[in-house]
Amino acid sequence: MTPLQRDANDLIERVNVIIRRDGTAALPYNGRARLYSGAHEEITEHVPDYDHNIHSNHVRAIELAFLLGETLIDNTNIFKEVLENVDGSGLNLYDYLKRQQDKLVSQKHEDEAKPKDETGFKIEADRVMRHASLHFVDSLWGEVNTSVCGAARNRVFFEVEFPRLGEETTNLITGIAKARDIEIVNDGSIMDIGKLFKHHAIETAYRLVCINEQDMLHRMAWEMGSEKIMRHYLDVREYYMIDREQAWKAAAQELFQGKVPATELIRLDRKMTRRDHMASRAPRHYGVPEDRFSQKEIQLVAFVAKAAATAFWPKAALRMS
Repeated sequence: MTPLQRDANDLIERVNVIIRRDGTAALPYNGRARLYSGAHEEITEHVPDYDHNIHSNHVRAIELAFLLGETLIDNTNIFKEVLENVDGSGLNLYDYLKRQQDKLVSQKHEDEAKPKDETGFKIEADRVMRHASLHFVDSLWGEVNTSVCGAARNRVFFEVEFPRLGEETTNLITGIAKARDIEIVNDGSIMDIGKLFKHHAIETAYRLVCINEQDMLHRMAWEMGSEKIMRHYLDVREYYMIDREQAWKAAAQELFQGKVPATELIRLDRKMTRRDHMASRAPRHYGVPEDRFSQKEIQLVAFVAKAAATAFWPKAALRMS
């Protein structure tokens, strides 16, 4: 097949070929995995100095997975042979289909003054990614952690991976399950997610995942004395807070037709978050995004100072708590 000729259907079949070819060998796995999803644009636009190559959930997932010995979809043969390097072209799935689309549109409209479709390739690439991710999640067992706070609701995690976690738990509850299943998500029982899915409380289940994700990072930062992980925690907390505010603003219109002010819904959500914080969860600060960003830097400096004090003067550090 000539370069740039494989469409989404070809690539989905290629994924199936690898699964049939490799079986369980396609995913060398020790019972620990991590799912990730990029924060949607409305969030990244509100974060000062956001750099995708530094602050993205994908970059965070790669670093944490390496540190904790977790498997990412990036580690699978499906990713290496199809998603990362399509047909040996050196292009990842999205770049490959984007270049293919540009070539086809250019040929079709060579003598026409029609606008080019700028989004079609993403729809097709997402279709391949959903298929691959479905097989990835279905192969997992044991413990799964996430880097998904601020995830767009129309992308792969929310549409495929997250519902699969809920479905898997339902299977566990009814006793119809594969030999080994996912049991733990972000240090919490997957049963908690499944119960919320059974009541169609999807956003509440997602909130639980994100609160637990932050809690894990916060504990890891202190246990390891790691400034880098503390910065990850502060970034994730920022994504979460912006996401929650935007979600309630949308709910005020869609669910309550504006009869309940968005500020009242956000206030109630902050009350729940404060309650979580009382149970050793986070976040702690509730200002506008600009204030929260300043608070992140203040808390990072405080963490570094306290971590250093803990290392050299443990009793003094306790007095700083």
